[in-house]
Amino acid sequence: MSKFIDQVTIELEAGNGGDGKVAWRKEKYIPKGGPAGGDGGNGGSIWFEANNNINTLLDFRYKYKFKAKDGENGGSSNKSGKGGEDLTIQVPVGTIVKKIEHKNKEKIIADLFEANQKVLIAKGGKGGRGNQHFATSVKQAPHFCEPGQTGESFKALIELKLVAHIGIIGMPNAGKSTLISKLSACKPEIANYAFTTITPNLGIMKIDYEKSLVITDIPGLIQGASEGKGLGIQFLKHIERTKTLIHLIDGYVDSPEECWKNYQIVIEELRKYNPELLEKKQINLINKIDSLSEEFIEDIKNVFNKNDVKIDFISSFSEEGFDELKEKIIELDKTYNLTEIQQTSESALPKSKLERDTKSPINDEFLIKQENNLGAFRIISPSIEGLVRVTNFSDLESVNHLFKQLKRMNLLDELKNKGIKSGDTVLIGSKEMVWSEFAEYYLI
Repeated sequence: MSKFIDQVTIELEAGNGGDGKVAWRKEKYIPKGGPAGGDGGNGGSIWFEANNNINTLLDFRYKYKFKAKDGENGGSSNKSGKGGEDLTIQVPVGTIVKKIEHKNKEKIIADLFEANQKVLIAKGGKGGRGNQHFATSVKQAPHFCEPGQTGESFKALIELKLVAHIGIIGMPNAGKSTLISKLSACKPEIANYAFTTITPNLGIMKIDYEKSLVITDIPGLIQGASEGKGLGIQFLKHIERTKTLIHLIDGYVDSPEECWKNYQIVIEELRKYNPELLEKKQINLINKIDSLSEEFIEDIKNVFNKNDVKIDFISSFSEEGFDELKEKIIELDKTYNLTEIQQTSESALPKSKLERDTKSPINDEFLIKQENNLGAFRIISPSIEGLVRVTNFSDLESVNHLFKQLKRMNLLDELKNKGIKSGDTVLIGSKEMVWSEFAEYYLI
């Protein structure tokens, strides 16, 4: 049996946009050609797509870093660079994607709760514009271009909540695996000891020619499961997706009161984990009646009736009571439309959540670190590193454009606030520059 993996942490990196190009028209009979620098291609984005044929996150244990393609740089003759290819990752239906933010806070950014649903997870960087876009009536020969924007990159927690119409719950060894095998074509591992089921099983129950229901059996819950004991805490979350619960109770016990006690243990664990689970429709079943006397069955009825809990009786072994159970499931489906699966309520995001504005490839955020051992100021900012990367430091106009951008971003003022003085070194990416207040005012 393959290992069931329902939670992994991965690293996502969308592609960077390509840099714009500074270039000029070079035609035989045009001695002073105008700007002809092409645009950089957009970086590839990362998408997740829900696939019905996948039911575990096991593949992410072997590959946990994903990178989309970068866009190509712009070319001469107004030729744009090729865009980076998008990366589409197949995940099981029921996958929730959480972005891991500062101090390990988690923010839900996608909930893939239906088959073939496709969601943008990490957006690729926008390509920079070539110098052709910066020509004006006053400045007809711009010597500068735009850098490509950095693609989104972050760690993400991928969590799987099984999507099923009916969840079978109960204490260990209540007979859940046998029940799902009889209601559907599922063939789980079955044995007469607690915790045989260590992974949820999914089965399909046919309602009619066109309609079917997905059923899952949740590994046995024990007292304290909601606090991390046993196997139950790993799978309680899968119950949240279901619309109806079948609560299976082992009838082959020492006393009718023990049946009631086991029923209460499971109900209490559901309440502690999420009180909303108790609002779901429940079918309560006493199992293994083929091994019980009529008198014992009557005593169980009395115990549950005394506590105003409706109970039915079946035998997963002999299938006694199965016709009545199936009729009840069909009736519930007609009344409550069990096949209508809802997404996680806390993750109901607007469709445009990730479609943020990327018209400008310049992000004003930066960090200044003083490196005392070098006597230098290091600027940490992908946007500023991009500006430096496309600057021609042998061209006065190109350098002047860079300084104007840095001034607009308030970087120059922040450096002064930190005490920078003439002769100090400024490190941006792999570039080293010497600070000069005279040069700053002269250029700008």
